[in-house]
Amino acid sequence: MRSIVVLCLCAAVAAAVLVHELPEGEAQAEGHVSRPQEIQSVAFDGPDLPVAALRSVLASRTGDLLDRDKLATDRASLQATLVARGYLGARVESAQVLFDESGGAFITFAVTPGAMFHVRDVHVVGAAERDTGIVTLAKGAVASADRVERARDALATRLRVRGKASAVAVTLAPDTDTASVDVVLSAN
Repeated sequence: MRSIVVLCLCAAVAAAVLVHELPEGEAQAEGHVSRPQEIQSVAFDGPDLPVAALRSVLASRTGDLLDRDKLATDRASLQATLVARGYLGARVESAQVLFDESGGAFITFAVTPGAMFHVRDVHVVGAAERDTGIVTLAKGAVASADRVERARDALATRLRVRGKASAVAVTLAPDTDTASVDVVLSAN
């Protein structure tokens, strides 16, 4: 019985020494020690960002090993996500990577979303006027990719149902000075 008490006491002292020697915060991380070039965090630096949408398109994740090709893909995905949301002038800089003393990687993407673009004008080319009424993309609407695609798809479907040309191309003419865009839907 006495040996069990001594053994328990030794185990308690050893545990206290281990916890005491860990830097603050590491005890909470359940003793996790990062591998060299293991991603510790991915952050975005910029105003009014749709962080959840941006985070959802990242290929680089916490716990993965640093991969420069993935970072280049992430940069392009981030920019495409912002453009699709109507930020046609968005800029995403190359990832800045900082390392801590254990080699863990901390990644930051500097993001400048720019102004949200709105539709200035919509032109339909190659379709009869009665077919163009299906296009509900209106002046002043946010120039998001999904809205423009819905307008393109609606016109293509209408023309297909009426036995006309069904391919509809979209051309965007952005005006950065006014943060507006002209949309041209061309039926072929």
